[in-house]
Amino acid sequence: MSVGEDQKERLRRAKLAALARDALGVVGEPETAGRLSALVAAGTAVTLVEQGDAATLAGSLVWAQRRGATRLVLLADDGAPLLARLAGHFSLGGSDVEVREVRGVELVEVDPEPVAPVQGPPPGAEHLVQELHDAGVEVVVEHGVVRGEVAGLEVARLVEWPTEVGGDGELHLEVGVGRFDRDATAAARPDEAPSETLARAVSMVAERRRADGGAHPIQRLSRERWLRRTVLDDPSLVGAAELEPAQMTVEPVGLKDPHPAAAVGTDLEGRPVVVVCSAGVDLGLVPLAADARSLHAPGARLVLAAPARDHHPATRTLVELLRDPGELVDVRPEWG
Repeated sequence: MSVGEDQKERLRRAKLAALARDALGVVGEPETAGRLSALVAAGTAVTLVEQGDAATLAGSLVWAQRRGATRLVLLADDGAPLLARLAGHFSLGGSDVEVREVRGVELVEVDPEPVAPVQGPPPGAEHLVQELHDAGVEVVVEHGVVRGEVAGLEVARLVEWPTEVGGDGELHLEVGVGRFDRDATAAARPDEAPSETLARAVSMVAERRRADGGAHPIQRLSRERWLRRTVLDDPSLVGAAELEPAQMTVEPVGLKDPHPAAAVGTDLEGRPVVVVCSAGVDLGLVPLAADARSLHAPGARLVLAAPARDHHPATRTLVELLRDPGELVDVRPEWG
């Protein structure tokens, strides 16, 4: 028998009430708050999430702050170690944000998940990286993946063709906006030289990816990275003297999913600065930005760059709850 969403949520609220009462001594009436099941009593907020990530942490913090809580305990079925690391960047009412992993009817403390080190390009990538440079694209290396971008939009990627599926085990230059477009491009023009395919893709994207490019789906993709390209071209927009692209601590899921984009450098006073760009309302922005600072330059000035219309009250609240200060800056986007 299938269980409806309403019944699932009732079960989750009952689970939260039992865990909070029996393991934490917190007795309250659970409610549903977006992706969360949450309750608050005597200044303690407890939230239950299926998957611990930046967005669920942000939602929990905002909900707890608006309920006047001075203590927050997050209970996660999965992803508790990542959640614990991200939670370490915040405090509520002067208290640490606590994270517990749900194991049956018990709550278990977890160690924060370590941040993966920055990865450079894979071995043997030099000649293909030079081919990207020669095509006039921005070469970005994040999480060991080499991309060629135009105004923040990926138009090419270096991909290893594994021998397990008939490949040669070598890196190849694949052209396209995302994996499906790369596959379609390769199928449509199997005999065309990658340099020719890349030149056509660069021209097409550059024509649309500008202020006067007109309405086109290409303008709506990866806007966070487009905004990063804007501040890389003019670091003074965020009070910086120089910047270079940098990877986030968590990899993006896909082209259509919002995910902040980072840059690191020095500000106008010579201090280290980490800039994290966002477009649209992204609840995960502040936790991921703080995490990026901890990876690249702990203690550095942190700037969150986003168009003014995307400075959501929840984002402002999260900035105020950071242990180390951050600032939200308006950057006018090229797409209007």
